[in-house]
Amino acid sequence: MKRIVTIIVGLCVIFFSFSAARAATVENLKKQIEERESQIKKLEAEIVAYQKSLETQSGVSSTLKGEIARVESEIKKLASEVRLTETKIQKTEFTIQSLSGSIEESQQTIRENQKSLAELVRKIRDTDGESLMEILLLERSISDFFDNVESLGTVNEGLQGTIDAIRIHKKSLEDERLKKSAEERNLELLRDDLVGRKSATQSVNSTKKQLLQDSKNQESRYQKMLKEREQQRALIQKEMETIENDLKALIDQSSIPKKGSGVLGWPVPEPLVTQQFGFTEFATTYGSDVYRGNGHNGIDLRAPIGTRILSAADGIIKDFGNADTLCPGGSYGKWILIEHPNGLSTLYAHLSSIDVTRGQTVSRGQRVGFSGNTGYVTGPHLHFTVYASNTYQLRKTRNCGYLPVGGYLNPIDYL
Repeated sequence: MKRIVTIIVGLCVIFFSFSAARAATVENLKKQIEERESQIKKLEAEIVAYQKSLETQSGVSSTLKGEIARVESEIKKLASEVRLTETKIQKTEFTIQSLSGSIEESQQTIRENQKSLAELVRKIRDTDGESLMEILLLERSISDFFDNVESLGTVNEGLQGTIDAIRIHKKSLEDERLKKSAEERNLELLRDDLVGRKSATQSVNSTKKQLLQDSKNQESRYQKMLKEREQQRALIQKEMETIENDLKALIDQSSIPKKGSGVLGWPVPEPLVTQQFGFTEFATTYGSDVYRGNGHNGIDLRAPIGTRILSAADGIIKDFGNADTLCPGGSYGKWILIEHPNGLSTLYAHLSSIDVTRGQTVSRGQRVGFSGNTGYVTGPHLHFTVYASNTYQLRKTRNCGYLPVGGYLNPIDYL
């Protein structure tokens, strides 16, 4: 009986203690995580400051010096975002290591408990065949008999305690595995974000290089370039309006889904609409030089440069392109068109990079590219248009080469 009681005491030690080596590892990981958290807060504050500065410089600057300053602010902000993402990756990796250690420890504790439980069950089984009278006859005194009976009660309590301990550790193990799985998914997204931030940085650096090349660092040349682009932009917009007004008449209502929330998914992780569809105030007033009194053919969503752009539904990459090749700053910039099996097609514009190929099959929520500020923009965002697929065309325009056009619908009706 003393041996069994010793086993029970051992279980308590296993349940409530950590090895010195494990405690040291946990403490080190905790310190590393805290250091990364401190760095993250500093970088986030730095990015907020850059963002406020950029908001005061929204749109294309009226001077070459101002435009270069704006682009350089974007580059600095992206550099901070790259460092922030890298720091978050490090913190997540340390968190996963900590959870892996906890999982291993829980598994070891469960194994030890199960081993001890088997030993207790064997001891109880060995004594089950003995009646109290037989135990009494075998004992040398009444005192020894009652000690023996009391020990049996302790064994039963130990048995229940061990079973409870196993249940607790199994629940803890399940929780730790779920947390680790969530952190691993988060790590995958962060690594994806890092790719986007670096890709966006390359895109903005290319924009700065092109700006300096086109302007030859001369204010007069820059002003002439701005004027020419505004004239070209107006021609592009007028041509597209004429084409799309004709294509809207071809929309076949029987070939598209009924309006309803969730028909399409949001194309950015944290959606915030910055300009609605149709005759918005910006389209009819502030953007009258662009839209010329006509409505906005999609919606604009907040998307800082390097934001993951997601397919709104299962589909096939129908087309993609870069309008800036022939008409810099005049239209959609880098864009993707996805055709969905439900009769709708979706356009994603002003991207910094495109990560799909023509004819590729994509799933709802799959990343297809990263946001940017290519084409005509007053700041980084995603322009999102929904077409009836039967009206979509890749049309060669007079002023900007091949552009996506179609009979457009209000995206909000399907999101």
